This record gives sequence, C-alpha cells and structure tokens, in this order.
Amino acid sequence: MFSRHVEQSKVTTEASFQVSYKIAQKCKPFSDGEYIKEIFENVSDSLFANFKNKDEIKKAIHGLQLSRNTVMRRIEKMSENINEKLQRDIVRCVAFSLQLDESTDITDTAQLIIFIRMVFEDFSTKEELLSMISLKGKTRGLDIFTEFKVYISKIKLPLYKLLSMTTDGAPAMTGIHNGFIALCHKDEDFSDFISYH
Repeated sequence: MFSRHVEQSKVTTEASFQVSYKIAQKCKPFSDGEYIKEIFENVSDSLFANFKNKDEIKKAIHGLQLSRNTVMRRIEKMSENINEKLQRDIVRCVAFSLQLDESTDITDTAQLIIFIRMVFEDFSTKEELLSMISLKGKTRGLDIFTEFKVYISKIKLPLYKLLSMTTDGAPAMTGIHNGFIALCHKDEDFSDFISYH
C-alpha cells in the first residue's frame, strides 16, 4: 500500500512538471496551472465515465499540484537543471565559439544575446543559448564588453577554450579601437581567437 502511494506521488509530480514545462514553453502565466487542473477535474467525469478505475484517475487528478507557486518552483527547478547541464557541457568540451547579437526588446531595452557552440572530443557539436544580458544605459563597445566580462566571470567561462567570436557587425561590436571585439583582443584573459562579423 505504501509503495503504491509513493508511486502515485511520483507520477503526479512528474505530471506537474510536464504541465509546468508547457506553461513555460507557451509563456503563459504561472496561475494557469490552477485553471488547467480545474479543466482536468471538470472533464474527468465525462472522459473517464466508462473506465473501471475512474475514481482512481479522478483522485490522481485531484492530487496534481499546480498552484501558481508550485508551477513557479517547477520551472525554476527545470531552469537550474538546464543551466547545470550547460555548465557540465562547457567543462567537458574541448573548444567553443561564441555568437553575440546586440538588439532591443519590446520595451526598448538593449539586450546582448550570447550563443555558444561547443565541440567535444568525439567531434560532436552542440549549440545553446548561453545568456541574454540586459544592457543598462549606453551600448558602446566598452559598455557591452564590461557587462560581458562580468557575466563570463560569474559563470567561470574557460576562455582558453575560445576559438572564435561572431558578432552582428554593429559599430559598437566591430570598432577598430573601442569596439567590443577590439577590447576582447586587448584583454589578457582572452585567448587568441578569430572574429567574424
């Protein structure tokens, strides 16, 4: 009896993660979890009317945890898991390249979007969104460089594995003396990397 309860709890927790994932994927409010559960409960009588274990199914749906706070915690947990996997991949890769794009969001805030492409010992590759950094104030090469340095220091990005960087070609990125790429080349922390625009 106890093991059955534990198994049911595990299944409902997994279902809660699946619903939370879909809520995040569709950019819906966390409170939609409660609405989804309410729909499940309302349609279960009709949907499972001819099932022998209808009461057991309804009990499982009732036990599904989808409050706003639970959905938020589930999404945070999934985000932490993704970041941990990415950090392990960065440590495991033999080399990587970065692609940076500076653009503005719908609130007119400048954002630096950073993608990483990693190469592993078996020559397999993997590309991921590394980060999106909000740039406060001006977006000169020095401003972008400063925010980028703070971020890579925080995540301990092993710059000795950096082979190349690609940018969007904006003047703040490509300026000969004070552009982002020029500042990276001048910085001793960076390896001798190739840059593309």
